[in-house]
Amino acid sequence: MNPRIAVSVMTSLFLFGCGNVEAQDAAEPDALSTLPQAVSVNGNAGFLVVYNVNYENLPTASELCAGDWQDLIYYMRTQEYSPDVFIVHQMSGAAQAAELARYMQDNLPGLYDYVVAEANPEAMNSPCGPAKDYQTNAIIYRTGRLQPISGTKATWQVYKGAGGSCVPNHQSRSIGVRMAFTDVITHKKVVLGSSHWPTAQEGPSSDRACAEKNIQLTDTKMRGISDANLIVWGVDSNEGDYANGAYKDWYKQANSWIPSTIDYNWNDPVYEACSESRSCLDDNWTGGGGGRIDFLFFNAAATSSHGKTITYNEGDAADLQFTGADRDDLNYSGHRAVSARIHY
Repeated sequence: MNPRIAVSVMTSLFLFGCGNVEAQDAAEPDALSTLPQAVSVNGNAGFLVVYNVNYENLPTASELCAGDWQDLIYYMRTQEYSPDVFIVHQMSGAAQAAELARYMQDNLPGLYDYVVAEANPEAMNSPCGPAKDYQTNAIIYRTGRLQPISGTKATWQVYKGAGGSCVPNHQSRSIGVRMAFTDVITHKKVVLGSSHWPTAQEGPSSDRACAEKNIQLTDTKMRGISDANLIVWGVDSNEGDYANGAYKDWYKQANSWIPSTIDYNWNDPVYEACSESRSCLDDNWTGGGGGRIDFLFFNAAATSSHGKTITYNEGDAADLQFTGADRDDLNYSGHRAVSARIHY
């Protein structure tokens, strides 16, 4: 057995088998000797490397809703640093989160572990068939940089629109998860979260998707840990940021750069990288039909750099580079990932 995998599996047993999050991993290598270029772990005290994506149950070529999920991991190998944090949505449960963590540490420098909202989510009868019947949210983290703090995990169910009102949704995939970690370089407290909001658009006329209700709830949950130095969360909101020539109210409330009567004091690294340019933001679409519905947010006391959306072509090119072949007719997900360096 690969010793890197063995260490991570042992940590996972502590995390989810006994509820103990005090386990320590062995020191990780700076980079794998098999990597053909200089990707390395991030040893910079000033920032974390963060990615967010709806990974759609790690789609493969044989599925009804097919994909080539490894492309995104190969793209990560083309970057200067491997991820410190990978926030993901639509995982089948703890077993699939563990599969992703193992694949990352087999192909990237660093050791990885995970936290899931629901280890065994309930079935949802997905239109994409059995491969996507079970969905939950997860946080993949590099154990050489972040160590979980016992007792800080929390989960919550978000709201959906129904009959003109906002009511609690019932799906496992809309249960958010949050946990606090210690940055082992800076010894600061970092809070991470992953959330997936419902697709229902039957709420009140002013907020059909109940996104305003969900940003309020998510803000409360993410800020529910005292003395946090950095708070970062990712979401598939299933609701765009912009329509009819204006930003939607929920997004104005979330993004501290945009004036709003309610300000939850978050920042969006892609918005910052685009310097508020709407054409740039349009180019950074994440949903398959266009538009931005997948977001990274971080508390506005921090800053960001290198905010971007990873294109499908970038994933295809990386797969070809490292494996010699690629299914360029398939994408790593139906959602494009976003990434950034979050400075604090």
